[in-house]
Amino acid sequence: MREKLGSQKTFVNVLRFLAFFSQKKIFDRLTFWMTKKNAKLNIRLNQPKQATNVSDLAITWQQLMPNDGQHLFKITEISKDTAYTEIHLHCPLRGTGNVEACYKLMNYDRTLMEEIGGELVVLESQSNSGKNYCSLAIREKGQNMNDLIPAHKITSNNNR
Repeated sequence: MREKLGSQKTFVNVLRFLAFFSQKKIFDRLTFWMTKKNAKLNIRLNQPKQATNVSDLAITWQQLMPNDGQHLFKITEISKDTAYTEIHLHCPLRGTGNVEACYKLMNYDRTLMEEIGGELVVLESQSNSGKNYCSLAIREKGQNMNDLIPAHKITSNNNR
């Protein structure tokens, strides 16, 4: 059962299911609830240790992804206080322009990070960047995040 729940195929199917709800404002609360519950299930099944530094956070984030799909979740750089990562999974929101839906879906990853002592920000989203991957930044919980501009804030500010 655990192997099936942790497979890339299951992960992608759940992502598609949640993406449908994330694109409809009426389902905002439901989407946040479902992504949080899915992340908590992942934590309960995998029982990761609390991370003690930004490198541990990035590695644990990657390890919490499906075993047969971890190569799609890349750690690209680790600085003193920030880990930069990319998701090379084909997102069902790719090209939709709906970066708000991306923000809702990524509640899953933010919840994973919160559970192990970190914070996560989507810097570039497949939904609107034209790229075939998402760019993320991870820091230890409580660190200043003001210099990391979330993708959904950039779009929201540009639309005003």
